[in-house]
Amino acid sequence: MPKKKTHRALAVSAAPVTYPIANTIVAATQLFQVPERHPDENGPWNDEADKIGWIDERTGRQCIILRQTDGTLSGYVAVGPDHPLFGYSEDAIPGCLEILVHGGLTYAQPCEENRPEAISVCHVSDARHRRTQDVFDQGDDLWWFGFDTNHKYDYVPQPRHSSPRQRSDGKAYRDQSYVYRECIKLAAQLQRIETGINVPIPSELQQTIPPIGGTEQ
Repeated sequence: MPKKKTHRALAVSAAPVTYPIANTIVAATQLFQVPERHPDENGPWNDEADKIGWIDERTGRQCIILRQTDGTLSGYVAVGPDHPLFGYSEDAIPGCLEILVHGGLTYAQPCEENRPEAISVCHVSDARHRRTQDVFDQGDDLWWFGFDTNHKYDYVPQPRHSSPRQRSDGKAYRDQSYVYRECIKLAAQLQRIETGINVPIPSELQQTIPPIGGTEQ
C-alpha cells in the first residue's frame, strides 16, 4: 500500500525561522511543504516551500504565499477591522483606489481557521509557543486579500487536460520571488489606503506585471 503523503512543517516553533527569498531574508512564521500540491516535474519550483507566512517589515501586515492544487503560487495580505476595506469582496473595491497586483485581486475572505494550517489562508499566534500544528490566533480578526498566478499568460505546472508543451508555450512560471514582490507591493497599497502614507518599495524589489487579461510581450 503506497505511503500517504503528508504535510511537513519546516517551521513549527514560536520563533520565526529565516527564509531566503527574492535576494532578501524573511522571518517565516509559517513554512510548509505540501507534497500533494508540489509539481511532480522538475522545474524552478524544486526548492520552493509550498506555504510561507511572514510579517511584512515595512507595513507590519501579515502575508502568505500558498501553492494551489495546480502547482501555481498565490499571494495574500491581511488587513484588520480598522481598515477601510475590511470585509469588502474583491469585486466591490472602488476602482479609484487603483490596487495593482498580478492578475488583479481574486480573493477576499476572513481567516480560514478550520482548515489545516499547511493549506489555510490564516495567520498563527506568534505570542505563544506552538506545540502542535493548526493553532490559530483567535484574538485578531483579519480579512485577507489575494491574487493568483494561473492566468492565460502564466505557466501552470500541473493543470488538468494539458500537455507540458501547451503549458509552457510563451508563458512564465511566477516563482516565489515574483509572488513575494507582489505581496509586499500589495501590502504597501493597502497601507496607503488606510493611512494615506506611501510605503516605498526598494528598487531591487520592484517589478512590472503583465496587463490584466493581456499577454506578455
